[in-house]
Amino acid sequence: MRLTINDEEVSYSLDEERTLGQVVHGIRSWLATAGFVITGLSADGRDLLQAAPQSWDADAVERVGSLAVQTTHTGDMRIAHWRTVETWLSMIAEEIGRGTPPAGADPLDDLLDGLPGTVEGFAANPFLPPGSDEAARFLSLFAGASAAIVRSWPDETRQKAAGLVGSLLTLVRARIADATHPEEALARCADRLRASMAELKEVSVLLQTGRDRPAMEAVVRFADLAQSIMDLLPILPPDPDRSRLFSELTPVLKDLVAAFTAHDSVLIGDLLEYELAPRLETMLPLLGRRS
Repeated sequence: MRLTINDEEVSYSLDEERTLGQVVHGIRSWLATAGFVITGLSADGRDLLQAAPQSWDADAVERVGSLAVQTTHTGDMRIAHWRTVETWLSMIAEEIGRGTPPAGADPLDDLLDGLPGTVEGFAANPFLPPGSDEAARFLSLFAGASAAIVRSWPDETRQKAAGLVGSLLTLVRARIADATHPEEALARCADRLRASMAELKEVSVLLQTGRDRPAMEAVVRFADLAQSIMDLLPILPPDPDRSRLFSELTPVLKDLVAAFTAHDSVLIGDLLEYELAPRLETMLPLLGRRS
């Protein structure tokens, strides 16, 4: 069987795969380790993605002459989605700033028809910082609005909408820039992480002296930074050490949040000193490593 991936012939060897389904499963798993997903799949010209899996899954490999696979990187898919969101928001901003609507059909109606899908996209490929309420405020302002309603907004509401859309545009453009140059963005995150670690060392003392607010602000800044780094990982070449360390951080952060909720300053100090700090020290060199 001739195998091509993105139109390039690939050499391979079969282990225990005897059916087409087993081969496809192996290819999909292999690609996933490098951050790729299958976007096109055909066997002898037959589109397998459009066919029911049970109609080809058990086909014998020796009866298949060619298997063509098309793939794309998950990072590229995110960037493409964010660029679509950027374009949509830019068009919304232009219409909000328009003095009078154009003659004939109002393009703003078509743009607002795309609102549900865009908001779903905010969740599917997030670009907003953790805890941000921009998406909720945006939906509250525009949900159910027609072009006629938006055109009749008073200046104060129009300015509020323009400011909110401008904020979203700034955030999505920053995320696109980071995703387009992920290694440079990760290096910047490493510098911020060093500063954040110095802040975290003071959290326990702040809590013990009744300064809860600056303590929580330091932890929130760290959480935002950790989220930024995790958003970059799928775009970077695979690095099992980086991924492993971040997966180990998740339960520690959950414990930290629970300790904050319980106002347990002793546990917070222990978690920061004995659980979080050692992992961050190990992680810092990996953030600047080129895979």
